[in-house]
Amino acid sequence: MGSEKDPGLAGLFRYFFKLAWIGFGGPLAHISMMQQETVEKRKWLSKEEFTEILGMTNMLPGPNSTELAIHIGYVKGGRKGAVVSGLAFTLPGFFIMLVLSWLYFQLGSIPSVSGIFYGINPAVIVIIAITAVRLGRSSVRNVKSLAIVVAVFFTVLLTDLNEAIVLLSAGIAGLLLYAPKKMKRALSVLVLVPSSTLASISLGVIPTWLQLFTVFLKAGALLFGSGLVIVPLIASDVVGGFGWMSYKQFFDGVTLGQVTPGPVVKTAAFVGYSVGGVLGAGVATLGVFLPPFVIVTLLAPVFRRMKSNEVLQGFLKGVRPGAVGAILAVAVSLGETALIDVWTIAIAAVSLIALAKFKASIPLVVMACGVAGVAITLFHV
Repeated sequence: MGSEKDPGLAGLFRYFFKLAWIGFGGPLAHISMMQQETVEKRKWLSKEEFTEILGMTNMLPGPNSTELAIHIGYVKGGRKGAVVSGLAFTLPGFFIMLVLSWLYFQLGSIPSVSGIFYGINPAVIVIIAITAVRLGRSSVRNVKSLAIVVAVFFTVLLTDLNEAIVLLSAGIAGLLLYAPKKMKRALSVLVLVPSSTLASISLGVIPTWLQLFTVFLKAGALLFGSGLVIVPLIASDVVGGFGWMSYKQFFDGVTLGQVTPGPVVKTAAFVGYSVGGVLGAGVATLGVFLPPFVIVTLLAPVFRRMKSNEVLQGFLKGVRPGAVGAILAVAVSLGETALIDVWTIAIAAVSLIALAKFKASIPLVVMACGVAGVAITLFHV
């Protein structure tokens, strides 16, 4: 049994398991809750230690709040602590999404159930946009980073180029803009690598379960800044490339991931379930969460020594604003699905005022929008 400053494996499990059930509001809310609990209340970490861990998390690919939970576990309990904390934080969300996925595909056509999504989806568009703006405040610091946001936004919005390639290109742009002059000539060669070479890699000849795993492994390895980056990273594959579900179904899955407690990347379970039932949900979830476990437990010490490396920092200065642009572009695309009439536009407007101006609770806003959606659908207000 651990002391207050040494929680032990059981203490780590209990805290992150509880957080997984009460952690509404997305990664920024999760990070704030972790800071309050582990620094101010439980005294597991000093403010300086938490800031350093958060800085490391922002440097590494992977869903932020999940990676932070794993990293705190690593600091307090080594690799065993990392695994325990990560599993405690991610498994509840997986089971929540598994149950909701079954209910969705069983009951989704019932008017009252459809009405819930009719009302909630506009609110989720607002939540995604607000999250992107908040991320932009920390990553868009000058004209260069703003240019990357704009370039990625229009590339994702107006072309069919795979979003993974777009984000990698944003990272390369960051290298070219911020890396030392002596490296620019070598880096410019990377830009000349034809995108078609990367885009031509086909997953069509491998089994479906391996396709699922690969798509979500790629997404988990390229998540920077927020779990919401998973939306642009998988949308083209899930809806267009493999045709696993319609855009409406995909958006409903994103909504479920956003409005339930825990990391938003648990949307992977929804997509996986639609493709291969419980096994598919497990495979997709394993793929998206495997990178943060591997990166923190095996590579964190290496990245800690590299935190001041100019090349790594240049890449991050490109990919972070790139993630903001990608999220905003997908918010616009999803808006075409969610904002379909005057009522949904009104719901989005009220949600924006409630969340941005009055700082209302996200769960309360979501519940109110769901009720409004059911009322509009059933009674044709």
